[in-house]
Amino acid sequence: MRRAVLLVALAAAGCASAPPVFPTEVTRFRADEVPRGTISLVPEDGTNDGPSFQAYAAAVGDALTAQGYTVAAPGADSVLVARIGFQSDTRSVRGPAPFTLGLGVGGGSYGRGGGVDAGVSGGIPIGKGELRDDTAATLSVRINRRAGDLGVWEGKAQTRLIRRTGTGEANAIPAKLAKALFTGFPGESGRTITVK
Repeated sequence: MRRAVLLVALAAAGCASAPPVFPTEVTRFRADEVPRGTISLVPEDGTNDGPSFQAYAAAVGDALTAQGYTVAAPGADSVLVARIGFQSDTRSVRGPAPFTLGLGVGGGSYGRGGGVDAGVSGGIPIGKGELRDDTAATLSVRINRRAGDLGVWEGKAQTRLIRRTGTGEANAIPAKLAKALFTGFPGESGRTITVK
């Protein structure tokens, strides 16, 4: 005896799924001594000091303050200088479909003393996913002594962030990179770590 069953279900994902969260990769190099003190925030050579730099500088300044530094006012003298560089590339992508049409087919064959069941299932996406901004970004910071321009520490953080288009999260990337870059500061020289 054979039997077949066709199952069709429309399953809502509720609201569109949240964008994925990516870790940040951090590499740092340091001198034997990494002093604290007053520190000025300046753009790395070739970096514009416009609004994007200001967002990164604010995030780096907060992270340095948490590590015991005193951020000097623009133009003021300081013992140390932090040179800040950054890059980002954003493209528009679509998230997953908000609904899935679930399909299942099952069947069975039964004879004397036993039977065999088999089934196949799958899903068909319904509708278009929301637009999202997919950004790959890098932050680099070099800390030098102002006197003699001697380097004492440098680090680079790289991450990826996907967020809903138009949500106004422009400062999310600088803050995420700066927080990761100064996690466990000054860190082990030459080692690459992953910060979630």
